[in-house]
Amino acid sequence: MKSFCLLLLAFCLFSCSGSSDPSENKSDNHVSTDTLPKYDSSIEKGKAIPEIKCLKDSSVNYALYLPKKYSADEKFPVIFFFDSHGGGNFPLEKYKDLAEKYGYILAGSNNSKNGMSWEQNEQQIKIFMEDVKSKIHVDSRRIYACGFSGGSRVASSVAIFDGGINCVIGMGAGFPSLSEPIHNRFDYIGFAGNEDFNMNEMIELSASMDKSPIKHQLIVFNGKHEWAPAEVAEDAFVWLEVNAMRVGLISKNDSIIKNFISKNENELTRLQEKKKIHDVLLICKKVVNYMDGLAEVTQFKTKIEELNKSDDLTKEIDRQRNLSKEEMTRQENYRNNFVLKDLSWWTNEIKKLNKQTNNKNDEGQSQMNKRLLGYLSLLAYMNVSSVLESNQLDLAVSFLKIYEMVDPKNSEHQYLFAELYARKNDNAKALSSLKNALTLGFSDYARMESDSSLLVLQNNPDFQKILNEMKKK
Repeated sequence: MKSFCLLLLAFCLFSCSGSSDPSENKSDNHVSTDTLPKYDSSIEKGKAIPEIKCLKDSSVNYALYLPKKYSADEKFPVIFFFDSHGGGNFPLEKYKDLAEKYGYILAGSNNSKNGMSWEQNEQQIKIFMEDVKSKIHVDSRRIYACGFSGGSRVASSVAIFDGGINCVIGMGAGFPSLSEPIHNRFDYIGFAGNEDFNMNEMIELSASMDKSPIKHQLIVFNGKHEWAPAEVAEDAFVWLEVNAMRVGLISKNDSIIKNFISKNENELTRLQEKKKIHDVLLICKKVVNYMDGLAEVTQFKTKIEELNKSDDLTKEIDRQRNLSKEEMTRQENYRNNFVLKDLSWWTNEIKKLNKQTNNKNDEGQSQMNKRLLGYLSLLAYMNVSSVLESNQLDLAVSFLKIYEMVDPKNSEHQYLFAELYARKNDNAKALSSLKNALTLGFSDYARMESDSSLLVLQNNPDFQKILNEMKKK
C-alpha cells in the first residue's frame, strides 16, 4: 500500500497538453460555427443513453449524458467515467443532476472493468475517448477522468500514462503501482467513505501529494466502499469549477463561491458544537484549498493556526495514526492467515468484528472494524476467484462460506456458489444459488448469459426463467 505513496515524492511534473498561461485561455466558449466539424446532432439531451458504439470499433461502447443546455456551437467540459464492473451508465445516472447544474458532459466506459491489465485496457479507452470527442463538442482544456475502486486506478492511469487529463476524481482507491516519476500534469480530488477499507490508502496518497506539485484535495464522507453520494460528489464539480476559474479557463462565478463557503461554514459550526477538533481542522483546510485566491479566507487560516497549537488536536491525530497502524497490521494478518486458519477460526473472528462495529463509545474503533469487514470481503472474493480459476473446488467451498459470513448482503458470493456447483454438476444447488444471487440484487445479465461455467444450465427452463427475470431488472 505504501509503495505508490513513496513514489509520489519523486514527482516531476511538466506542462499538460493545454496551455499553462491563463491569459491564453480566456477566450469565450462560443465559437464560430464556420470552423466547427460536424458533430452528431441526433444524440438526445437530458437523458442517460446506456450504449453508444464506437465508429472505429463497435465492440467498444459507452454510456453518454448530454446536459439539456448542450449545444454543438459551444465547448463543454467532459468527465470520462470508469466503473470497476464496467457499468458505464451507473455513475451517469448518479450524477446527471450535477451535470445539469454545472453544465458537464458525462461519458462512462462499458468495457473497462476490474481484472483487466492496463495493456488490455489502454487501447479501447483511447478509442472510447476519441469517439466521444468526434461526436460531441468537447472543451479540450477541460477533460476530466473519474473512477471508482479499480476504475479509480484506471482514471489515474489515463492521466499518468497518456496525459491530456486536467483533473482526476478518484473514488475508493488511489493510483496504480508506479515504477517511475509522473511527468504529466493534472489536479486530483479523492473521495473515501469512513468505512471504506481503502480509506487509509487514500489518506496516505493525499499526504504524499503534499510533497508534490499536484493540487489536490481529499474528501472523507460517511459511507462504505462506494461511489460517493451525489450530495458529496458535488464537491468534485465545485473543485473543477473553482480551479478553472483560478487559471482563467472560465469566468469567476460568485454564486458558486458564496454557496460553497456558506455550506462549509455551517458544517464548521456543527463540528465545533460536537467538539470534533480534527474534523474542524480539515474543513478549514478544505475551504482554504478551494478558495484561496478567489475569496477572503483569512479567518480559516487563523483558525488553522489556532488549532495547530492545540494539545487536544495532537492527541487526536496520534490516536488516528495509531488506529491506522493497527488496521494495517490486522489486514496483513488476515492476508497471511486466510488459507492457514480453518472455518471455525474465521467464524469466531467475524463474530468479534461484527460485535465491535457497534462500539458506541469509540466511533473510530467502530469504523475501523467496519473497514476490516470490508477488507475481508475483498480478500475472500480474491481468494475464491483464484481457487476457482485453478479448479480447487473443495477449497473454494470453504472460502465461499467465509465470504458469505463476512458480507451476507453481497450477491457475488451466491453467484460464485452457482459457478462452483455447476462445475460439480450439482444443477439443483447451482440454480438455488442463482436465485439467491438474484434476490440479493445480482443484475449482470451479460455476465450470466455468457458464463462458460454455467453452460451446463443453458437448456434448463429454470435457468432461462432466472435469466429472463434478470433481463427485466
